[in-house]
Amino acid sequence: MLDARRFLSDPARMGKVTAIVMQMYRNTPNHKPQWSRPALLTPDVNPDNVSWKAFLGDAPAREFDPHRFIHWRLFSDYSGGTVSENMSQQIGFWYKALGLQIPASATMSAGTYLWRDGREVPDTANVSLEQPEGLLISWSSGFGNNQLGVTENVLGSNGTIVRGNQGLRYIPQKVNRPDGVEIAGRSAHAPQVHVQNFFDCIRTGQEPNCSFDLGFRVSIACRMAIESHLKGRTVRWDSNKEEIV
Repeated sequence: MLDARRFLSDPARMGKVTAIVMQMYRNTPNHKPQWSRPALLTPDVNPDNVSWKAFLGDAPAREFDPHRFIHWRLFSDYSGGTVSENMSQQIGFWYKALGLQIPASATMSAGTYLWRDGREVPDTANVSLEQPEGLLISWSSGFGNNQLGVTENVLGSNGTIVRGNQGLRYIPQKVNRPDGVEIAGRSAHAPQVHVQNFFDCIRTGQEPNCSFDLGFRVSIACRMAIESHLKGRTVRWDSNKEEIV
């Protein structure tokens, strides 16, 4: 985040940001579907040991099912799938860095194309978020090939910020910044620094780096994408009523 803010501190460095292109692709052996944990289905997973009613919460009532309990990520009653688990983390970073608000609209196309194992949440997805700030976020994800990896590209008329496994990098658009040079991110931190910030804020009452409001905006964006998929159409955010329509 320190590198992102440094790259964004000079408006001329990026110009007008009109798009963010994100990818989240991974793979597992053919006999090990993503989120499948059969080893956890032991005899101990039974009605005597599981508070099944508490697990269901507001979800539809049904008879105890150890498979649904262990593999809750596979079912839309309890899980937003890859959108909630993965897209949330990627858009959360840029929602904070760029101060983005809840999307004006969301469109999601997705399907279960790889594993026909009874799961309800998609294994392949494409999401488009139209931001009120005048930019488009495109996020694609798949669980059957990791060639594209996990990347984010913030596309400005004067430059690009690339985020991947090696941190952040700024790349100028020579057409508008002929004298611009690439800049490698240089910030580093201990692995536990995010949790440490959270604990520190509990003790001091200060606002954590990831605020409640940030979580709210990201959660609504993810919910909009999921609603779009379930309804089979684009959904929009009514800011006056604070409702997805």
